[in-house]
Amino acid sequence: MEIKVLEIRILNGDKPLKAFVDLLIGDMIIREWRIVKNPGQRPWIAPPQLSWKDPVDGSIKYKTVVTLPDELKGQIDFSVLTAYGKEMEKRQNGNR
Repeated sequence: MEIKVLEIRILNGDKPLKAFVDLLIGDMIIREWRIVKNPGQRPWIAPPQLSWKDPVDGSIKYKTVVTLPDELKGQIDFSVLTAYGKEMEKRQNGNR
């Protein structure tokens, strides 16, 4: 299945959330994938999610919007991390 990175929106700052990504997967566009990188770890890809505040205890809850087969998720991870690496390299070389 074709996977194409449509847009990477890099976030500035020291927080683990590094970027949002929009993807074309086959005939579907799925927006708001996230690139997360904790200190000392490799970046990883998280699918879009919904969040809400629990009315009982006030905690923030999360639910993944899209669940994909492992093989497809691996292809997405590879495509997104490759594109992210190229984008970060361009930015380090002064080409935004």
